Amino acid sequence: MKKTEGFTLVEALLAMAIVLFVVVSILSGFTQQMVTNRYAGAKNIAISLAEAKIEDYLKYPASQMPIGSVDYVVEQNRKLVVSTADPDRDDQYRRTTVVTPSPDLAAMSVVRVTVEYGKHGDRYPFRVVLSSQRGG
Repeated sequence: MKKTEGFTLVEALLAMAIVLFVVVSILSGFTQQMVTNRYAGAKNIAISLAEAKIEDYLKYPASQMPIGSVDYVVEQNRKLVVSTADPDRDDQYRRTTVVTPSPDLAAMSVVRVTVEYGKHGDRYPFRVVLSSQRGG
């Protein structure tokens, strides 16, 4: 009996299947990480937009505070652009600010900012809500 060197067809196919399984597993992990990073980035932007609006409102005394607003934020040329009209684009942010008298204290107002994001069609699947009390 002769000793042969090399791999049989079955061994080569089995090795290729194992390598393919490893490569597909690694690529699916990268894809999932990219999706997760995208959602985390959008959430961070939404939180920053809500915080910025609350800071804008907190410079007013409660008696002079504007009643509220709705604006839209979209990314253009790597900058966030704010508009009062709905640009009707996917992945835009809708920021709603509502100011109400505090139920606990008469001289206080509650500022509540809701940022909805991830727009697809006519719905926003994600939401961040921040609120703060202001007196004086």
